[in-house]
Amino acid sequence: MTSHALPAATPAPAVSSIADGRQAIDEIDTQLRALVGARLEISQQIQALRSADGGPRIQHERENEIITAWSRELGPRGAEIALSILTLCRGSLT
Repeated sequence: MTSHALPAATPAPAVSSIADGRQAIDEIDTQLRALVGARLEISQQIQALRSADGGPRIQHERENEIITAWSRELGPRGAEIALSILTLCRGSLT
């Protein structure tokens, strides 16, 4: 497994009006949704590969690593975001 350094935070653009700020947030939200969608697809592929190899769909140790990383970067709310993303990407457990 390849280890990746944490990416540097992207500086927030300066906004000169509420409308500019809202537009910037809308653009970021669009990017976030696209990234979460890509993550969902990759997660489903990994789950299928793991299941095909006879392993469990979910690896709790890996999920804990992800939650810790989000929490380290964003605090307790980061952990909540990580849990939401992980839940979404798990798909149906049946």
